[in-house]
Amino acid sequence: MDRNVISFAFTLKNKAGDLLDQAPTDRPVMYLEGSEAIIPGLERGLAEMDQGQKDRIMVRPEDGYGFRDEANIDIVSKSKLPVDDIKIGDYFRAGSDNQAPVVKVVKIEGDNITLDANHPLAGQDLVFDVELVEKRAATENEIAHGHAHAHHEGEEGGCCGGGGGGCGCSH
Repeated sequence: MDRNVISFAFTLKNKAGDLLDQAPTDRPVMYLEGSEAIIPGLERGLAEMDQGQKDRIMVRPEDGYGFRDEANIDIVSKSKLPVDDIKIGDYFRAGSDNQAPVVKVVKIEGDNITLDANHPLAGQDLVFDVELVEKRAATENEIAHGHAHAHHEGEEGGCCGGGGGGCGCSH
């Protein structure tokens, strides 16, 4: 299967029309198809588009951030959290590992803190207005590294903006 690198601009809204996120055409999101860098429903929709095309892509929870799961809500002692000054709406990483889930403080009752590890967009229908800015064949190097590399005119495929900076690739 041939894999592409796709750059796209988008505006993301929920079903009620509230703006949730956006990336303008002068700073598009770039990803390697099949790298699981974006949610499946959005990736499928973008794969069917051509460069320069604009479209609306509707993504249901099962193809986005999943459904809310009450098992992802936990009550912990305040002493287990990394700071003393805690308020509703604060976010924490639930461990020292960068892959540990991010949790949100949703309730405070004395020393008991209720944390929610559900993605903030879990259970929501998402509306993406997208413009496919660029679609090109992925290089062997990008496929080997599992992600897109920014290519600038006159450059021979630097990694994540050139020179290997930040992505962990060694050339």
